[in-house]
Amino acid sequence: MSDLASATAAPETTNNTTSYRALKAVVIFLGALIVVAFAILVIGLVMRFSSKAHPRATGDESSIELPAGTTIVSSDVQGDRLILRTKSATGDEVYIVDTANGHLVGHVVTAPPKVR
Repeated sequence: MSDLASATAAPETTNNTTSYRALKAVVIFLGALIVVAFAILVIGLVMRFSSKAHPRATGDESSIELPAGTTIVSSDVQGDRLILRTKSATGDEVYIVDTANGHLVGHVVTAPPKVR
């Protein structure tokens, strides 16, 4: 019977060796790093999409008042800038407006040509 008992006995496991425990710790650590990296990715995506959903949520809109008698000759969009070319009694003017918030970025005034 002793032969039969030794044949059915469970084989020795190597779960308690130092290399097995070290490998198990490395796998657990790397799994935790994957979970943390995925959480950071999800948080970053949520922040990116939520900030673009309401670009004018600040209520920081502005308007540009053109002088009386000024007419808009042309308008162009280059990147995030609106360029208005105007003509008035005092000369030609160029207004550069930021399309993201409506603020005036630049204003160029040219003098009327001199008559000789």
